[in-house]
Amino acid sequence: MSSFIGIYYLRFHVDFFSFPFAREFPIAPALSPYLKASALATSLWIFLLYRERSYREDLHFVTAFTYRMRMVLVTGFYTMVFLMVISFMFRSLLLSRIVYVIGFACACSLMILVRVGFRAVERRLSHACVSVYRILVIGWSKNVETLLRRLQERNQCTHVLGRLAWSRRNDRGEANGSAVPLLGMVEDLETIYGQAPFDQLLLVVDGLGEDGTVKYEDKIIHVLNFSEEQGICFYMVPKLFDVMVTRTELGSFSGIPLIRLQDAAIHPVYGSVKRFVDIVVSAAVLALGLPIWLLIALVIKLTSGGPVIYVQERAGLHGKPFRMYKFRSMVSDADERLRQMISFDKLKEPVFKFNNDPRVTPVGKVLRRLGLDEIPQMVNILMGEMSLVGPRPEQVELVARYDARQRRRLKARPGITGYQQVMCRGDISLEKRIEYDLYYLKHQSPLLDTFIIAKTLLVVLRGDGIK
Repeated sequence: MSSFIGIYYLRFHVDFFSFPFAREFPIAPALSPYLKASALATSLWIFLLYRERSYREDLHFVTAFTYRMRMVLVTGFYTMVFLMVISFMFRSLLLSRIVYVIGFACACSLMILVRVGFRAVERRLSHACVSVYRILVIGWSKNVETLLRRLQERNQCTHVLGRLAWSRRNDRGEANGSAVPLLGMVEDLETIYGQAPFDQLLLVVDGLGEDGTVKYEDKIIHVLNFSEEQGICFYMVPKLFDVMVTRTELGSFSGIPLIRLQDAAIHPVYGSVKRFVDIVVSAAVLALGLPIWLLIALVIKLTSGGPVIYVQERAGLHGKPFRMYKFRSMVSDADERLRQMISFDKLKEPVFKFNNDPRVTPVGKVLRRLGLDEIPQMVNILMGEMSLVGPRPEQVELVARYDARQRRRLKARPGITGYQQVMCRGDISLEKRIEYDLYYLKHQSPLLDTFIIAKTLLVVLRGDGIK
């Protein structure tokens, strides 16, 4: 509301403040319509944010900060459209278009700044352990173990008191070697709460029904009733087979919750645009940089024996093999030396990385540092085997050892650069790499691709290369 009134005074009452291309008014319009319109817009905006649960007080820190910012912009846009429609229907609320646009821009900016400030306060409170979340878990699964770890990373004062098992015979936490202590059975819920009160309760449905569905349904209702009586926030963690789920995939029908399981979400329009950009960029890079690429080929040929282009079979979309091209940055017998250095069959997991690889030539070190050894992969992009952005293509021998979960990273065309490469460039486990790749597959968009490409350029300018 203050943004509208402030822009109104700047527009019509401040002589030295003028807007380009704005129509001049000999007499300032009345303030009354602006007060009414701003009050209406403020009320509607707050209501829309409330409907999106922007003001909730439970595990608010689990909501992504970018999502909260996006909600401010989206609800603000809907509010502005609604107000414009109302103003045309009721001429008494007709405002200046300059005030419309700049007022909402200022309001969005102020609301985002306020949320940034609250976020900083939340972090300070969490570091000082002013806001403490005491969590009790009922049941156990790999999903909830990952969830608890991330909650504690986000808020250092997230205390996991322990867990309750559904039955002694079906204790999945004990089977998985859980570090969270077992406090008892689900029947001990009231006793545990009396000894160590908690304010958050996570119920894991993985493995329920194995000893009788009706019995477990009664236990869940009992836990729900107890949580409502004590004012405890109750969350149910479903079994999702480690598939990422976004808010847009959570819904209900006739009161029945529905979750759409789709780990690699790509819009047809986005896919077409991405392919068009791949073709244009790769063709331009190959054509405009042709003299440089020929010079690199000549230097490689003069400094080391063997072919200029290194060809290796890699796993592409859905694991389909393709021939990937690179400027050769290693000695000509690099593959034979690799077999002497490691044995794929003896690897703990199907991934490896060498620091200071002795097979890399002096020229190859420079090419890798600048990311120039990847340029021939533009041919793979033109052929539709790769993309500018995507999970890095892995060797076929390693992919053959992937389990079903690890093969999920093969659900997109591999890329020259990717989310995992720009977010974590250290020597990380395959599990962590897959986590980054699946995040990209789930959230891929033109904006995310632009961010990855921009960050890749910064990496290249710093001389880190593209690994």
